[in-house]
Amino acid sequence: MNRMEKSMVPRRSLRIELTPRELPFGLIGGGGAGLSLLSGVYPAVVLPLAFLVSVRVAIRLI
Repeated sequence: MNRMEKSMVPRRSLRIELTPRELPFGLIGGGGAGLSLLSGVYPAVVLPLAFLVSVRVAIRLI
């Protein structure tokens, strides 16, 4: 088998899919910002968590 044939072999890979949930991102982001104001935490700490809540993460090994 030459070098070109070896490079054409399909390899297993990891696919990460982020799909938005049914609720609008602005509503969830606003809820996260409101939660940060009520709890006294900086919004920069809460907004990544609000992003993770607003998307559906699917990890697949192909």
